[in-house]
Amino acid sequence: MNFKFGTAINCIDGRTQEPVIDFMKQKYGIDGVDMVTFPGVDGVVSSLGNFNTIALIRNAVAISIEKHGSRIIAVVGHFDCAGNPGNREHHYSQIGKAVQQVSSWNFDGKIVGLYVNDNRQIEEVN
Repeated sequence: MNFKFGTAINCIDGRTQEPVIDFMKQKYGIDGVDMVTFPGVDGVVSSLGNFNTIALIRNAVAISIEKHGSRIIAVVGHFDCAGNPGNREHHYSQIGKAVQQVSSWNFDGKIVGLYVNDNRQIEEVN
């Protein structure tokens, strides 16, 4: 069997890990998810600064794609984020901008935005 990977650019918050992994495995038919985590990552990747941090995140994603063959990348935000406080609309906006930023990295694969709500359910951000 060929193990199929996905990649999640996710917050460090432990409440988000399992829902994201479970959702991605079911939705995209993958076997595992490489987690690239940083506090408030949707805010970090969507900002115009943070060049060094974004470079580290991009490098980790590149390893997942190049070494594990990942073809699905999720950018994740969530409710009650300590590293990036804000309401649902705040996160939706930043997730959308972060998806655009990750798209500009020109990796081979699909990039999606996900939001983990207060019930630990996944909402797809378009």
